[in-house]
Amino acid sequence: MLGVVCFFGLPGLGGESLDLWFQGLFWNGQAWLIPHEARWGRWLAYDGPKAIIIGVAVVTLLLASRRAFRGEVSRPLWFTLACLAVVSVLCTQLRAVSHMATPLDLKLYGGTWEHLLLFQAKPPGYPSHAFPAGHASGGFALICLYWSWPQPRRAMGLAIGLAAGCWMGLYQIARGEHFLSHTLATAALAWLVCVGLARWIRPQPDAPAA
Repeated sequence: MLGVVCFFGLPGLGGESLDLWFQGLFWNGQAWLIPHEARWGRWLAYDGPKAIIIGVAVVTLLLASRRAFRGEVSRPLWFTLACLAVVSVLCTQLRAVSHMATPLDLKLYGGTWEHLLLFQAKPPGYPSHAFPAGHASGGFALICLYWSWPQPRRAMGLAIGLAAGCWMGLYQIARGEHFLSHTLATAALAWLVCVGLARWIRPQPDAPAA
């Protein structure tokens, strides 16, 4: 997490060039690869995945509550719920104070603001709704399945979380809502949160102790 923040947040380290190069793959000088109002894109990578993640959270809550009513404690279920909630809330709250703009806000892509990095001074009114990426946080939060599922299926759980986060994050990049650095920071933050909660809750017998 520290490496991502410093590499992309400080000038002269190459992070800005990497961000702009990757973003240029989806911008032809006039429009984004995925039109902002494209309905198919929203269903495939925005509303659809978000609905699935909310559904997973609701089903997990119901199962955990049912077991709690029976006097049973299911640590994997509560751990999954905690990860989904904490990662999403934390990313949303950090976006409000990081003072980072989306590509759509910038003059480079038809907006009104200059491109400034995380640790550069910002003028009054500079947008603050981009870093870390909020939408991809729901997908990356699913890496918690690596700890909540038993050993034979952990690799599958990790793959699901990474695939969901990358899919949702790449969609936002391709429509000008986020830079690559925003998505990478979200992935790193989700990993840290899940590791911390795994040590605290210990969802499986062989998980790290608190």
